Amino acid sequence: MNKEEILSKAQAEKKDEMQSFIIDKSMRWTYLVMIFTAGIFMIFKSFHDQPTTDICSMLCCSVAAGHIYRFIKTKERFYILMGISTALLGITAAIRFFMEY
Repeated sequence: MNKEEILSKAQAEKKDEMQSFIIDKSMRWTYLVMIFTAGIFMIFKSFHDQPTTDICSMLCCSVAAGHIYRFIKTKERFYILMGISTALLGITAAIRFFMEY
């Protein structure tokens, strides 16, 4: 296979590694900022004796969605186990939140 064939084959592929890398990095920053801001709100709410399980539920369900999506794409067992466990935590936190009201 010569250089031109390799280049044309790489250009024919739909995946762009740089774009995948950027999307992956942006998701990491999204998670980081989401957890940081949720932590700030949880601290504020706990100082005012308000329940924080709503924020915990949102975080857990968001992380669960990411893990379940990764499982669908990679079929790695770790991701489905993490997805189910964080989804259960999120559902439990939501139930506790609604029971507090």
